[in-house]
Amino acid sequence: MIQPLLNQNLPEIDLNPSAATQTFTLAMGCFWGAESLFGALEGVIRTKVGYAGGTTPAPTYRQLADHIESVQVTFDSEVIALGQLLEVFFAHHTPTKPPRKRQYTSALFFHSEQQKEQMEKALAQAETTFALPVLTELLPYQTFYDAEERHQKWKLRRAPEFMLALQKYYPNFGDFNQSTAVTRVNGFLSGSGRQEVLLEELPILGLSYPLQNKLLTLFLHQGGSPCAVS
Repeated sequence: MIQPLLNQNLPEIDLNPSAATQTFTLAMGCFWGAESLFGALEGVIRTKVGYAGGTTPAPTYRQLADHIESVQVTFDSEVIALGQLLEVFFAHHTPTKPPRKRQYTSALFFHSEQQKEQMEKALAQAETTFALPVLTELLPYQTFYDAEERHQKWKLRRAPEFMLALQKYYPNFGDFNQSTAVTRVNGFLSGSGRQEVLLEELPILGLSYPLQNKLLTLFLHQGGSPCAVS
């Protein structure tokens, strides 16, 4: 849980953490775009990118070995269900296309038998939808290695005004990367998410009024992930 800084107000969206949290770990190609995609969804609490699915200890971006670029999503199961997240997963990449490298493999990592059952059903439905073999790997969750700081919240890191505004609340990177406000702004900056959700959440993201207007403008003109997720 984020520990608020002494005598400092936090973005309102970060003040009431949910007790009904679950973790969803996935891989759908480039992790920058996938993190933005899921981060913009109402009910998602936080996201982070990293490496999973391999056997080599301590992978890095330059030395991934047999690991896959992955995203870990913490979500409020009372607001958004795993089934809805799986729908987003299959709707936003092409799981029938062989990856050009192991690191871009399509994969789902189950944290429980219940998750495994839901993922198996989603995979079967995807095969029907695509009418082609789905290459998404279904793997037991084992270890998730956080990616280097420079890869976290990729889109936000390329928007200095927003980055600095949010770092004032969270100068410590660990707290910064756990913030729902940070997660959501990173998603909206890529054009991901629904306009109604953005309009509802704009006042509680900890941004000044000029930055709220700028975020809305950028959102309306973006409409694309920072890199392909296929």
